Amino acid sequence: MQNVHTHAWDSALHFQPETIREADLSRGYPLDLTVRLEPFLQDMSAFEKVVVFGLKARRTGYWVPDDYVAEFVARAPEKLVGFACCDPTQPEHFEELKYAIEHLKLRGVKMGPIYAGFDPRDSMCAPVYRYCQENGLPILFHTGTTFNHNAPLNYGRPWLFDEVAIQYPGLHMVLAHCGHPFSEECLVVIRKHPHVYADISALYYRPWQFYNTMIAAQEYKVTHKLLFGSDYPFAKGPDSIQGLRNVNQIIGSSGLPRVSDQVIADILGRDALNLLGVTL
Repeated sequence: MQNVHTHAWDSALHFQPETIREADLSRGYPLDLTVRLEPFLQDMSAFEKVVVFGLKARRTGYWVPDDYVAEFVARAPEKLVGFACCDPTQPEHFEELKYAIEHLKLRGVKMGPIYAGFDPRDSMCAPVYRYCQENGLPILFHTGTTFNHNAPLNYGRPWLFDEVAIQYPGLHMVLAHCGHPFSEECLVVIRKHPHVYADISALYYRPWQFYNTMIAAQEYKVTHKLLFGSDYPFAKGPDSIQGLRNVNQIIGSSGLPRVSDQVIADILGRDALNLLGVTL
C-alpha cells in the first residue's frame, strides 16, 4: 500500500498562534499537530511508501521550510517520499522550489491555493507549472474546504484545475480530499484529464458524504483515478484504511448501491507514485 498524503511539521515552529487556535476550535478541543517521527512511522507501518510534505501559506500562518521536510524524510528514506511546498504569492517562491528539487532532492510539490490565497489559474503560477511539467514533478493541490477563516473558499473549487490541466496537459496533479465538499465537481475534472487524480484523504470520518462520493466515482467510472491518502496527523493511517473498508456500513441493509469490494481493494493496492511519474 501507498499513502500519498501526510504532513511533517512542528506546530510551535511552523504555525502562527492564530492558526493553532483555529485548529483547536475546528475540533472543539486542543489538537497536538506536531508530527514526531517514531509515532508517525508506527502509524504508517501498513504502507510501503508514504508521501510527506508540510505547507507554505503566509496568508493563513503556515510556513514549513523544505529543509525540515527533507531532514524528516532522510530519517526513513526507504519508506518516505518528500514533496516540496510552494506559495507563489511570495517573491522567493521559485528559487526555493528549485533548491528543494535540485539540491534537497524532493520528488514532488504541494500547493495550497486556499491557504495561500491565490487562484491556481493565475499567471504567477505559470513558471511553477512549466517547471514541474518539464521535470516530471507531480503537484498535489489542497482542494475543498478548511477551518482557517482567512482562506478564500473560492480557490478550493476543483473546477479551477480544469483550466490548468487544459493549459498543462503533461502536468501530473492530485486534487486532495476529492475536493470535499465539492466532490462531484472534482470527479468530473479527473474524468476529463489523463494526468489528473484525486486523493480520498480525511473523508472517511464523514461517512455519509464519503459513501456518496465513492458511489458517484463508480457511476462516473473514475475509481481508477482515486489515490489513497490519510492526511496525518489530522487522520491516522489505520483509521483511514478501516474507514475505506467500512464505506458501505452507513447504508446497512437499505438496498442502496454498494461500493464494490474490488474498487476498495484497487484503491488500497494502487501504485500511485508510478501513476504520478515518481520514479523510486
